[in-house]
Amino acid sequence: MVAFGICKRELRIFLERSLRTKEKELFLSLYELQGITFSAAVRKIVEENYPESTVKCVLQRFKQFNLVDFGSQNCKGKPLIFTDLGNTFFEILRGELK
Repeated sequence: MVAFGICKRELRIFLERSLRTKEKELFLSLYELQGITFSAAVRKIVEENYPESTVKCVLQRFKQFNLVDFGSQNCKGKPLIFTDLGNTFFEILRGELK
């Protein structure tokens, strides 16, 4: 895939430099949680021994990077979904961490 003149190799380099290993693992685990709310996703991830505050912060960061979308204080109940960019990043990370 090429988006805005950026190939997957360049995106992989970006991901390697911008996400820590734990953030990559958290991002990959989010894929299975699509369709549930932000709160439910946080609870499930916290069960994997991540601190709740860290999970919330990282999820907000992913949302700011337009990798995922989910509800807010003004739009409660909107399920967590991956954006097109998030799906592309997921494919790259899944291949990298296998």
